[in-house]
Amino acid sequence: MTKKEKDWVIKVQMVQLQSENPHLDDYYYQEYYKKLEKKQADEELLGRKNKVEFLKLVTPYIQKAEAYESVVRIEGSLGQVAVSTCFTPRRAIDAVPHGTQKQDTGTASSQRLRVLYWIEKMFLQLLEIEESQKDGPPQPCFSKPQSKQVEQLFQALKTQEQNNLEEAADGFLQVLSVRKGKALVARLLPFLPQDQAVSLLLAIMHHLPLLVRKDMADQALHMLFKPLGKCISHLTFHELLQGLQGLLLLPPGSSERPVAVVLQNQFGISLLYALLSHGEQLISLDSSLEEPNRDHIAWTNTVVLIAREIAQMPIASLAEPLNIPSNLLPLFCHHVDKQLVQQLEAKMQLAWIC
Repeated sequence: MTKKEKDWVIKVQMVQLQSENPHLDDYYYQEYYKKLEKKQADEELLGRKNKVEFLKLVTPYIQKAEAYESVVRIEGSLGQVAVSTCFTPRRAIDAVPHGTQKQDTGTASSQRLRVLYWIEKMFLQLLEIEESQKDGPPQPCFSKPQSKQVEQLFQALKTQEQNNLEEAADGFLQVLSVRKGKALVARLLPFLPQDQAVSLLLAIMHHLPLLVRKDMADQALHMLFKPLGKCISHLTFHELLQGLQGLLLLPPGSSERPVAVVLQNQFGISLLYALLSHGEQLISLDSSLEEPNRDHIAWTNTVVLIAREIAQMPIASLAEPLNIPSNLLPLFCHHVDKQLVQQLEAKMQLAWIC
């Protein structure tokens, strides 16, 4: 191979390594090299110059040639239009539709990279917060610098630079669709103030069926159960009722309630049982909730519908919960008839005694 050929091969390889957005395409290398540069700068300030210099991959800027197809295929035509002759050099402008599948795939890939980049940035902030409280268990931050860090992290998690509430909720769901994003939320929850932790719980309750469907592959939602369990005790009866009723609404064009999907997932069924248990606790502690009113009737109907869904679910499809609250038995015995309780006993393999 001649020198000219070697240079050509090297040039082709360097073009493949080139990136127009290295902070997204090569995030880990960029962060790694930043740490090395910071370490080297600190050593130089202390008067210790490292004998071994860190090597950095330098890719020459090579302008990418614009893609040009000599043959244009017009949608709906019977043939091809050749435009690459010396007599007709102009292209057929706007002859081909612009929204191609490749472009859509590229947009989705770029969006996923952006979400992963945000998760990594938020994790770095979370590690700083955890480092400041490494001597004790995680708890809400009360010092001003730590509270500011937690607030920034919460806002970044909720908004992700989105323009409206719908996009912000979608950004939060994208974080929870990644395994590391679920770990991030699970580790952040103990540091959040009560109102912020409850707001995340309500968002998860509202989108629980969608999150369960996205969790089919990695089955990692269960890591959220323990930190969310501590937030459930701060829910009001009205907030709890709204969240449970949302799981019973039939989607347009569907005969299956969202709660059926939740019952087939370990995290979903565990969270559902914990919410029902908290509702029973609120009623037992507040005598006004036991009086016949709109909320009490709605609560009874909700419990009955959930009990029927559990009874109709095949045993093989019903997930095994992470925890079964002790007051779940009195709850169902109080609101449903004995025949339905017997069906629940057969499905859930519990000693129901009414």
